Amino acid sequence: MFTLLPRRTLLIGAAASTVAAALPARAAAAAPIRAIGFDGFPIFDPRGVAARVKAIVGDKGEAFAAQWSAKLFGYSWLETAAGRYRDFRTTADAALRHTAAAMQVTLSDAERAALVGAYDALDVWPDVRPALETLRGAGIRLAFLSNLGADTLTANMRRNDIAHYFDPPLSTDRVSAFKPSPKAYAMALDAWDISREQIGFAAFGGWDAVGATWFGYRTAWVNRFGVPAEPLGVEPAITSRGIEGVLALAGLA
Repeated sequence: MFTLLPRRTLLIGAAASTVAAALPARAAAAAPIRAIGFDGFPIFDPRGVAARVKAIVGDKGEAFAAQWSAKLFGYSWLETAAGRYRDFRTTADAALRHTAAAMQVTLSDAERAALVGAYDALDVWPDVRPALETLRGAGIRLAFLSNLGADTLTANMRRNDIAHYFDPPLSTDRVSAFKPSPKAYAMALDAWDISREQIGFAAFGGWDAVGATWFGYRTAWVNRFGVPAEPLGVEPAITSRGIEGVLALAGLA
């Protein structure tokens, strides 16, 4: 025999069921960050490349560096969209040759090699070391998840004596697809064998923050140059001018 319950009781019960059903999703969203993938440039200061360009190119150096960077990323996106891949050094050299031709700048083979090699000799940003110490002290695993080659990432880690903070680098050479390809972001899932809800990502470029957020990572955009956000209807979890945003993402600030 069934007993009819008052409508208010039924509504309360239904609401409670709805909240209970939502709890697993909330719990997943609030899962603690256990590992963080870093783009290269929240850690390494890319201005060293521009400085090297100015030293070699001279008066046109600033414009040359900006055009070379834009062409480099344009080529990386073009190749990924077409399902093709060449490593970062090869892509950087192709972009460099195009920029030199477009700007009517003559570069010797040695000068081209020196400019591409500037990516192997970057300094860390001043706020990096204390943050890495805090993150590793909290037991959070760290790795670079970058379009840079593993040899370039390793050279910069050793140069700055920070390799001991990081797991082996996750270069896009592993999957033959530059970010923002989902294949690139998925490297962290394979490397750490944990859920994406437990993985954070630290982006330098706004486009990378968008790509990682689309993939499902909680993302800190380390917007060091204060550039405008990408108006694509998606926002990173945290935006900051420095590495403190990564600490906040991990619940450590």
